[in-house]
Amino acid sequence: MRTGTVPGAAARAAGAVLLAAAVLAGCAAGPRTVVAHEDGRVVAALPLDGARTFDLTYRHPVYDVPAREEFAVLRGGGFRLVAVASPQQAVLDYYALPGSRALGADGWWRLELADPPVFRSLPVAATATGERALVVGDDRAPLAAPGRDRPVVVELVP
Repeated sequence: MRTGTVPGAAARAAGAVLLAAAVLAGCAAGPRTVVAHEDGRVVAALPLDGARTFDLTYRHPVYDVPAREEFAVLRGGGFRLVAVASPQQAVLDYYALPGSRALGADGWWRLELADPPVFRSLPVAATATGERALVVGDDRAPLAAPGRDRPVVVELVP
């Protein structure tokens, strides 16, 4: 083995230790929204600071317009996708989900889901082209790595 290199299993174990440390830090600091790279490395963590919602924003791959998925944090753990929003109504049609839609004063269409799905974790494709980001209040954390795509998992840490 060359100096400075870590075999795959050891790298995954090190990543799991770092994720566990982030989880423990989140427990001490209060609830956090954590986005972890598929191999366990944390790519973004935003404090909820009492917020009961967070968003995932992105550029829609078919319509090339901004879109937002709105999530509510559940008291018993997990989170619920409550709405999808975009300035182009066709993005809402793309989801093909039942619910009520309305045009907001901000010029964005919003589809409030009739039967919102609940997640404990949510795999997400984070691409530079898609500009995927995690948003809590005014804080925004990009999820894609510069120049490359990667799968990430969104989870809440108590």
